[in-house]
Amino acid sequence: MAKEEDKIGNSNIIELRPHHGMCIGQFIGKGYSDEFVRNMKHIINRLDHEKDIRIRLVCRTDCLCSSCPHNENSICNSGQKVLNYDKTCLHICGLSENDEITWNEFKNKVNETIIKQDKLSEVCLNCSWIDICLQNTGVNY
Repeated sequence: MAKEEDKIGNSNIIELRPHHGMCIGQFIGKGYSDEFVRNMKHIINRLDHEKDIRIRLVCRTDCLCSSCPHNENSICNSGQKVLNYDKTCLHICGLSENDEITWNEFKNKVNETIIKQDKLSEVCLNCSWIDICLQNTGVNY
């Protein structure tokens, strides 16, 4: 298991669920709570402004989950649903769990293979945020 600092701390590697890379691409400042939105903005700022930032793709709770109401003791109570989002995203992008790549490489892969191919609804099937995402597709890419 990765050190806690790798999830968000001062490391130049951030652990990120694959489907959260898609959430970031459509993020317009809405979320579960003010704390969640602040955390999301903080992570996006790091990803967009730290020159050599890399991500490790994980299919478990990550830096964005820390403020999520579905996070119970570092376990997502949404279970299989979000795991399916992660696995589908990885499959379509041709990536694997625990791959480490730059944020820009991942963002470009998601944009080319999911967003531009109109597969967001396929990856995020039954997500409660899908309507907002479809209205703001690729706004941060």
